[in-house]
Amino acid sequence: MKTLTTYVTTIQEKELFLKFVLLSTLAIGVYSNVRNTKNTKGLEPVKLDNVYDDEFGDFDKIYVPNKPVVIAKMMKTLKPTMSKAQKHHLSIKIHAVLNKYNIPPQIVLSIIDTESSFNQNAVSSTGDLSLAQINVEVWNKEFERMKRPLIDSERLKKDEVYALDMMAQILTILKDRYEKNDRRWYARYHSKSKKYKGLYLTKLERRMKKLEKSNIAGFKKTSKPRLLALQ
Repeated sequence: MKTLTTYVTTIQEKELFLKFVLLSTLAIGVYSNVRNTKNTKGLEPVKLDNVYDDEFGDFDKIYVPNKPVVIAKMMKTLKPTMSKAQKHHLSIKIHAVLNKYNIPPQIVLSIIDTESSFNQNAVSSTGDLSLAQINVEVWNKEFERMKRPLIDSERLKKDEVYALDMMAQILTILKDRYEKNDRRWYARYHSKSKKYKGLYLTKLERRMKKLEKSNIAGFKKTSKPRLLALQ
């Protein structure tokens, strides 16, 4: 009987020990999850931007001169079917607008090609207008909140210079607001959603790769590119 009692006690002790180990493991797991959640709260955008930095190149930071001839070359690369006269007239307009704003021309050209393929008469399914594809209703709410003059939708449809100026204003707002914490701030032009921002960046990057390979500003592969200073 003594031997049997000892055997039963040993089994009970083992069962209790296993239960203790299991409960301890679960408790440690819960604690670790809570601690990790607290420690990573608010860091997700930074982590996401790091992913973007790894996935996308740096041509958006390369200094590209704001000159009509350079802009025309970029348009030829992005849209070879555009006539010489169209490239000439539009490059002068883009140059004039960008002289007023600190926005890299390669970013502006890549966005225009992505949004409308340089078509001033483009109208999206959501009502976005002009070659810049601006949603007047959405942005007028923001302009009103910022006490800015509202966007004239009729003028936006007819006047390329006006459309380009409104686009540059919107990009400047996004840059001032997000550049400090968002390496790819300009992708917010299409959407603030992280999901659609990533998809949009893929489209922009495809175009910037074309521009980079075309050597539009006279850079050679062996030369050291000059980076735009961060504002």
